[in-house]
Amino acid sequence: MSFIIYGAAVSVLGGALWVTFQFVQPLPPKKVTMVSGGEGGAYYAFAKQYAQFFKKHGYELEVLTSKGSMDNLNRINDPEADVQAALMQGGITTAEQHPDLESLGSLFYEPIWVFHSKRLRLKTLADLKGHKVAIGAEGSGTHHLVSTLLAENDITAETATLIPEGISEAAPQLQDRKIDALFAISGINSQAVEDLSLAHKTVKLYSFDRAETYVRTHHYLKKLTLPPGGIDLINNLPDSDVTLLAPTANLVVREDLHPALKYLFLLAADHVHKDGDMFAPSGHFPNKEALLFPLSDEARNFYKSGPPFLMRYLPFQLAITAERLKILLIPLLTLLFPLFKITPPAYRWQIRRRIFKWYKHLKELDMKAYELTDPAEARKMLEQLEHMDRMVLETSVPLSYTDYIYSLRLHIRMIEQRLKVIAGEIKEQDTV
Repeated sequence: MSFIIYGAAVSVLGGALWVTFQFVQPLPPKKVTMVSGGEGGAYYAFAKQYAQFFKKHGYELEVLTSKGSMDNLNRINDPEADVQAALMQGGITTAEQHPDLESLGSLFYEPIWVFHSKRLRLKTLADLKGHKVAIGAEGSGTHHLVSTLLAENDITAETATLIPEGISEAAPQLQDRKIDALFAISGINSQAVEDLSLAHKTVKLYSFDRAETYVRTHHYLKKLTLPPGGIDLINNLPDSDVTLLAPTANLVVREDLHPALKYLFLLAADHVHKDGDMFAPSGHFPNKEALLFPLSDEARNFYKSGPPFLMRYLPFQLAITAERLKILLIPLLTLLFPLFKITPPAYRWQIRRRIFKWYKHLKELDMKAYELTDPAEARKMLEQLEHMDRMVLETSVPLSYTDYIYSLRLHIRMIEQRLKVIAGEIKEQDTV
């Protein structure tokens, strides 16, 4: 019977754990796929650093190359592409068009570089009308953003020759005077940017004179100042302040990516980008500003209070395992206290019930024996008491409860003595 009591308690506890387990996230997959950019670009280099961080924590991050941010957007939206994360340039789309995507934050500024021939007097972008301009390869974020800015200045395919080429292909053409200007979105450490800056005798870096207007009309853009010598200290390039515009690179994931992997991406981003660069001080990135898509819940918690408590002090895989167990402990602790309170009394009641059930029958015999005078009837009741005594003696109870057994048998003996007097087997004075 004790097995039934404790077995029922264990079953209740097991059932509660099973129900809770249905709401616990499964362990994250060991492999994640991320799309970056071209092999020579900053996106690809940063994604490779993420992959190293993932590897250190026991996960594989597969990094795919692409044509750029627009290509990344198309591939992360394609269910058959099996891409869970991407690096994207700010301002390439709107959140309403892609409800299944979330941002984990902004990572770094991506300045818009405009290099033009010194022959071209370029005060505003509208002055590019009638000229040959490289605006970035199709499928790139550069192409999308530059086309938007140029269109606002009435520079379209009808008013200028717009060439869909990136900085690597367009830079030699600019130096050879085959084109008049080129746009590029790249980090300050770009080799192509440095090379064009060194060609300052024939090529000039444009400073956005209406930067404040662009920033106020395009909230994903940031006004930056490149100080003298910011590109090359030895040659003092540029030789004066240059005003630049810059979107920020976003770390984008699918909404259904496992929450633990979102935290792993955030930890990787913090590890890779926290030191800052020419345009951002240490600790400025990653952050929740200038987002391309809504911020995920995990990122919101991360920027508010840092990584979850267990991830701060335990290895990542151990932390997420402990996090899952913590959820299971809630019903466990909730049920254990009442079970500990209820089970022992229920067990004691069940043991005592085995013994006390005989008292009902014993009381009936005692009532009959109280007014009994017939010796034959007394001997018949003695046989019943003898049978009861044997049954009580054979009742199995823990040693700690045997006092109940002997107390019952003592009461049986008292009634037996009274009946033996009536049956004439002993004299009344012998019962004392």
